[in-house]
Amino acid sequence: MSFFTDGPRSRPLFPVPEQELFGYNGRPWVETPHEYIVPAILPWSMPLGRAERTIVALRGIEVWPESVSFQLSVYSRDLLLDEPGEGLIDHRRVPDYNALLVGVLFPDGRRASSETISVPSATKPDQPVLRAQGLGGSAFHVDHEIFLWPLPPDGPLEFIVQWLDRDIEESRTSLDGTAIRDAAKEAGEIWPGLPARKSHGLPVRRVGAQAMITPAWPRESQAPPPLPQPSSPPPASDQPRGAPLPTRLPRRAR
Repeated sequence: MSFFTDGPRSRPLFPVPEQELFGYNGRPWVETPHEYIVPAILPWSMPLGRAERTIVALRGIEVWPESVSFQLSVYSRDLLLDEPGEGLIDHRRVPDYNALLVGVLFPDGRRASSETISVPSATKPDQPVLRAQGLGGSAFHVDHEIFLWPLPPDGPLEFIVQWLDRDIEESRTSLDGTAIRDAAKEAGEIWPGLPARKSHGLPVRRVGAQAMITPAWPRESQAPPPLPQPSSPPPASDQPRGAPLPTRLPRRAR
């Protein structure tokens, strides 16, 4: 007897249109390629900043072919957030200087931090990119993902944490940048040889998280239908002679 006893279910009356995963767009500075790559895992766990009632800790690192994501957790003995899903760090808003701040310093002097809003760029940036977002948790424990591009060069990578409201002064932790670069070689591709998205010669316009194809109307036969014109009053010759035009609407009877 089969372990799963339920048989096949019939399709819904109005099935959802099929969707297909296309090839990677090749912009590793925007986000981690979760749908295309299985990352290498570095099980590094250590405190990054600590006060009497609060701990900021690293729980592990996911290493991608061209980027890194740090799994960061905050633990507290008192209330952190009413809504843990919002997170304590978010690259989409400018943080309070006294709030939780994170940053990295490369061995060659390049740096990136959560001090400013980070907006995805269509072109390759000339400086490191750091983005932070909350992953949920509870009122006393909140998880975050800290995205960093590119991979650090060989040498010590400093991870900096500061949270003045929680009595955590600037704290620096040295991580092995060479080990991170070596781990990137172990990241595995899930779907080799995926086809690229075809636009059929039409420009692709991104709206939010979806892509829309905007027609270019190259020929008259493909042009959109003309807009309806506003109706005009009949010519004066068609109006009955001697009939005065109303100057005001009649008052509604009570």
